[in-house]
Amino acid sequence: MGYGRTTLNGIQPAVADPNRFLEVAQGVMKNAAYTLTATLAQPEANTARLLTITHVTVAAGTDNPLGTVTVVGRSLSGQSISEKFSILADQLITGTKWFASVESATGAGWTAVGGSDTIVIGCAADAIIAEGSGTLHGIQINTTANGLVTVSDSGGTIAVLPVSVAVGTFYEWDVNWSGWLRVVMAGASNITILHTGSMPSSYSM
Repeated sequence: MGYGRTTLNGIQPAVADPNRFLEVAQGVMKNAAYTLTATLAQPEANTARLLTITHVTVAAGTDNPLGTVTVVGRSLSGQSISEKFSILADQLITGTKWFASVESATGAGWTAVGGSDTIVIGCAADAIIAEGSGTLHGIQINTTANGLVTVSDSGGTIAVLPVSVAVGTFYEWDVNWSGWLRVVMAGASNITILHTGSMPSSYSM
């Protein structure tokens, strides 16, 4: 069986980035497509994160209704995906779909009452490296781990690697994962994960 590889460097997950895809300067609410930033991929290559949308009231009197924003992008398997967000006044809302990249965001159903409020679109902190189902072959330690390395899927923890693992150590498991595959590094490290690639949920085995 052939395995793909994902190399992670630094502390994973990194911090959330609330305006990675839409900054406030372009986020004045409207019933049309928004102008997104030039950076439409997630902070780490070959990963996916949940999206966030934050609403801010600019003028007195919250806009009513605030309407929805539909975001279109790509999953880790390369499939086109979309998610509709119902905007909540002065709140950050987090989506439920894992986006590897974002392609468009379009507002609808918004009516200005108190003024032209704003939104920003970004990503939550948690990142996954695969979605659907597959096999986790193992992990290669490239730089000595400075913190615990936790490997999990939607069913729970698969393994926890100890602190200060020697460079060159290879952990082999060949275990099945399902839902999503996530690796969280508590300290700055560099590791390579060998695993089968993401598959659409409808094709998961």
